[in-house]
Amino acid sequence: MAWKLAQSPGLDTLFAAPGNPGIAAVAKLVALDATDHAAVAAFCAERAIGLVVIGPEAPLVDGLADTLRAAGVPVFGPSAAAARLEGSKGFTKDLCARANIPTAGYVRVTTHAAAVAALEGTFGLPVVIKADGLAAGKGVTVAMTRDEAMAAVDALFAEPGGEAVIEEFLSGEEASLFVLTDGVAIAAFGSAQDHKRVGEGDTGPNTGGMGAYSPARVLTPALEAQAIDTIVRPTVAALREEGMPFVGVLYAGLMLTPQGPKLIEYNARFGDPETQVLMPRFQGDLVRLMLAVAEGRLAGEPAPAFSDDAALTVVVAAKGYPGTPAKGGAIRGIDAAESTGAVVFQAGTTQGVDGLVASGGRVLAVTAMGPSVAAAQAAAYAGVDALDVTDGFCRRDIGWREVAREQA
Repeated sequence: MAWKLAQSPGLDTLFAAPGNPGIAAVAKLVALDATDHAAVAAFCAERAIGLVVIGPEAPLVDGLADTLRAAGVPVFGPSAAAARLEGSKGFTKDLCARANIPTAGYVRVTTHAAAVAALEGTFGLPVVIKADGLAAGKGVTVAMTRDEAMAAVDALFAEPGGEAVIEEFLSGEEASLFVLTDGVAIAAFGSAQDHKRVGEGDTGPNTGGMGAYSPARVLTPALEAQAIDTIVRPTVAALREEGMPFVGVLYAGLMLTPQGPKLIEYNARFGDPETQVLMPRFQGDLVRLMLAVAEGRLAGEPAPAFSDDAALTVVVAAKGYPGTPAKGGAIRGIDAAESTGAVVFQAGTTQGVDGLVASGGRVLAVTAMGPSVAAAQAAAYAGVDALDVTDGFCRRDIGWREVAREQA
């Protein structure tokens, strides 16, 4: 996102907090703690900040947008009340029920006994078990057996205060739809398909995402219009009518079922690694567009334009992810990777004594574009192969479904 914001012609200075060595190439890093609202507001006042873009979900759920708006600072990002769309799975499911939004059947549970009762009396197998709160993309278990379901329930209720949503399993293909809104107007902002499982062939535990591609052509124009009309538009209207208008980007995770698109969940911000494939395809001025959203002027902006080319990104993660990832592994070859035509976005990186090293689970995202997903895939993996990341690994099959469809 910083990479794209830095390209906007109306931008004067871009600050990022906390940032990483990759973001430092396009923005000035500042030592701000997003949980210290007063410090963030003071920085904005001191520097006459004209727009704040809140990237991660935790500061949104914590109400940073509310604090800044109260201080008169334009913000791209929802209020704490509206951010509950991501912060509470139960809140979202209840909103869907009130607004007649198509989604999986569900039960909210707050005790281990209630969860077991729901598993035994309401849902068959497979079944989906979700932690109610923020879980960094890893709080979902798709249980294929009763043992897997019970293990997930046991883990969620290992300590007092656990809450969960238990859902029916939906069959179909997943796709992600992005829509900008200022609380009234809405504008479609592309589609993508993520690869959540850590292993090739979509095996192993869920992660925050091992790669993605855009557009998700399985989400046809007709299906996208249907999803906006039956899912996104009613959501925006319900939140506005209930006094918590949503300002920012709605990331709708969809299941394309035989009955039409159904909502799996919402994110209240751009996803990772979906942003890495949306931003290279977006052909407009991101600062201008986000400011229009923040100031309630989205209806006056032209529809966002995207390249016809596909974009694909491959996540290079540290050994052990999504469990306990290795840290401190050397990262070399970024210039070589980018010389192939790819763009290497940094995530879990820091500057070590002898150069760049890994500091988190997902370390890099290698992104490339092409006239087809297969071409973008080949270009992205050429970039990956030029890297040397100690203890790094990646999936080698990102985009496999769409590549197979192209070949067919």
